[in-house]
Amino acid sequence: MKSSLFKVIILSMGLLALPIPTVADDSGFLGHPSTSEREASIHGHNDDIDSPGLTGNWGGVRDLLKKNGVSFEATYTGEIASNFDPGLISNQKDSIYLDNIDLTLTIDTEKADLWPGGTFFIYGLANSGRNPSEGVIGDLQTASNIEAPNTFLLYELWYEQEFSDFTSVLFGFHDLNSEFYISEYSSLFLNSSPGVGAEMSGNVPVSIFAKTGLAVRLHFSPTDNWYIQTAAYDGDPATRSLKSSEGKMYIIESGISTEMGTYKAGYWMHTANITFNGNNFSGDYGYFGIVDQKLFDIGEHGDIGAFVRWGAVPSNRNEIISNLQFGLHMHGLIPTRDEDDFGIAYIRANTHIGNETVYEFTYRAVLSPWLVIQPSFQFIQNPGGDPANATIKVGLLRFEIAL
Repeated sequence: MKSSLFKVIILSMGLLALPIPTVADDSGFLGHPSTSEREASIHGHNDDIDSPGLTGNWGGVRDLLKKNGVSFEATYTGEIASNFDPGLISNQKDSIYLDNIDLTLTIDTEKADLWPGGTFFIYGLANSGRNPSEGVIGDLQTASNIEAPNTFLLYELWYEQEFSDFTSVLFGFHDLNSEFYISEYSSLFLNSSPGVGAEMSGNVPVSIFAKTGLAVRLHFSPTDNWYIQTAAYDGDPATRSLKSSEGKMYIIESGISTEMGTYKAGYWMHTANITFNGNNFSGDYGYFGIVDQKLFDIGEHGDIGAFVRWGAVPSNRNEIISNLQFGLHMHGLIPTRDEDDFGIAYIRANTHIGNETVYEFTYRAVLSPWLVIQPSFQFIQNPGGDPANATIKVGLLRFEIAL
């Protein structure tokens, strides 16, 4: 496995030297970066990537379907995860292959000549392979954001109705992180915390990858640069049963944007009763904030941006009490690689006994409109949040194929 990993890394480095065809959109994150980002594009939070995929246009059928409001996407994501130091769970060095398949169907009711303002979304998700963090590494924040139990399930199924240019309502099985707690710049990274902060996902059940729950979401955006949105979610998406004992998850977020940046703040509350250190509490809650700041342009296509993400919860009822992330996102640095991205991130989860700090370095190479390769290297200090635990170095090599 190590020999194969070495060969793949050498091959991917060689491919980086090749120029790629210029794509009309130079905003970055081509090739569908993550499950959450793919769906987020439907809601207008990211530029949609208009690519026919490896299987092409199906003799014009794909364009015809899209013209009539029906879009189908399929993406295969594979990854080799290697820990170069003994893990906390298995106390061994290991290389693990894991993957997922994403199948999405979107129906625009207006283009389909049904009624205006409606969108149906169906998302099937298949995961397979061993879990590097759960089975070997033992880190708090999960080194790979595609780690999940082996399963095939209906991941999302929702309907959204726009009532005006600035108001919409959505209901169904929905990924909270497709619309809430999103940083465009931090979404580049493969560690899980830059998706949803560990102070939320590590303390309460949340409707995110790899299983979502029922939700109702209201979005209000009176201007192009300001929005407010709120939602209610099933308290435990794992059961999908809406039991009163599981409570509900409520979240509200507001944000503003300028030509140079986006700034968001949010609050969430979970109503299920919890017990922590022998004390009972009627629910949990937390705050978060996000800054995505463009710093400057580089040439015609490149730019450098910075992000800061912070979230906190009450320390008297949670194991992970806060999460801090910041880093740089660099797009199109290499003249012949206009669509590539390079990122450096500091990711820290604070616990009662210490903190787990991750330094991640990653490069996302768009080799074609349907193929992306992304190596990532992570230094995980005090894994598990225990200062007695030695640093574990982890390497990930991911590829994504849009079909």
